[in-house]
Amino acid sequence: MLRQKVITRQTVTRRILIIEDTPTIARVQKHIAQKVGYEADIAGSLAEAKKLVEEHSYFCSVVDFILPDAPKGEAIPFTIASDIPTIVMTGNLDETTRNIVEKHPIIDYITKENKQAYQYLEKQLARLPRNEQVQVLVVDDSAATRHHICNLLTRHKYQTIEAVDGVDALKVLAENPKISVIITDNEMPNMNGDELCVEIRRLYSNDEKAIIGISALDTLHLSTRFLKSGADDYLRKPFNNEEFYCRLSQNVDMLENIKTIRLQANTDYLTKLPNRRYFFGEANSHLKAAKLAENSVSLAMIDIDHFKSINDNYGHDAGDEVLKGLSQCMAKYFKNNLVGRFGGEEFAVYFADQDRHESLQRLEKFRLFVEKHSPEFSKDRIKFTLSIGFHNGPIYSLDELIKQADLKLYQAKESGRNKLIS
Repeated sequence: MLRQKVITRQTVTRRILIIEDTPTIARVQKHIAQKVGYEADIAGSLAEAKKLVEEHSYFCSVVDFILPDAPKGEAIPFTIASDIPTIVMTGNLDETTRNIVEKHPIIDYITKENKQAYQYLEKQLARLPRNEQVQVLVVDDSAATRHHICNLLTRHKYQTIEAVDGVDALKVLAENPKISVIITDNEMPNMNGDELCVEIRRLYSNDEKAIIGISALDTLHLSTRFLKSGADDYLRKPFNNEEFYCRLSQNVDMLENIKTIRLQANTDYLTKLPNRRYFFGEANSHLKAAKLAENSVSLAMIDIDHFKSINDNYGHDAGDEVLKGLSQCMAKYFKNNLVGRFGGEEFAVYFADQDRHESLQRLEKFRLFVEKHSPEFSKDRIKFTLSIGFHNGPIYSLDELIKQADLKLYQAKESGRNKLIS
């Protein structure tokens, strides 16, 4: 059984080497790189590039094919030999140039034809740091094929994990839940690729993991069988490297877009806390389990005292700042619990697997902390307090649990505010 080659990387500023002898183009490339988040150095020749490489370590490079002292693409093998992932840009890509470029294990090549070329460059530069966090499982009984695909992936800075067949792949997936892409051959012992797809889809949805099927066989309807078994894409071996990267990037982009959409749908736009919709979904799921186990459950409703006067006296922008400051504090203080913004100045905390006394202690400490430190939450140093209503019991309807906690919150407000009532 083969296991992962996952590298833990420290957060560092990524440096890019731009080798380009036309100043205007070099400036555009530098602007794009800085926009994405890189520090950029420009070399106008291969000789200048060699000096810079002696002085710095580079995350990647963008290399012009024709340079004054390297007219036939000689800068490409230099950056490759220096272990710098390389994107080649060239004025035109005739057959001779293409043959030279494709001899080298580069990230990509781009022709300087139009504005679209520079938009594509920006996408590639943005993807490389992202790829460092993407784990890809390569499943193939051929060691040579696994090695080839892993090399292609490593070139684009993906993290790679290997499995020798479908049965092994399922074990690896169980051990590495962060795997997001599976590339699997079809013809393998123990379990074929299409059978593996069925098993993966039984455990994970298309929103969670992408599957790309590959096969050397020219069997009729094999691609259809893969797709119907749950794969997102299919490639026939031997595949073109460019197409491989394009298909892979599209699938990773798809997962990222779904993640973003889901986050936006479930997150309050102002405070970045889970919104009411997400809170209800998660709490109801836990309540079902709590009911089966006949466990008591706890919920707190939290309200900022006299919030209307904060908006009236300081303005709505200041009120928003208070809400954001309090939310950041809540997210840290109740990081092991479900927290949500219900709207306005009202928040809720659901306590899963925590006893009543411990939950009350936590809430009271939080109330006292806010009373003392609330001026630190906003630039206007606005002081405010919280009223909290808490309910615990064998109640498995979220609406009823909220109703009971709201009644306690009302009592806290009516009896003077800045207190916890349970």
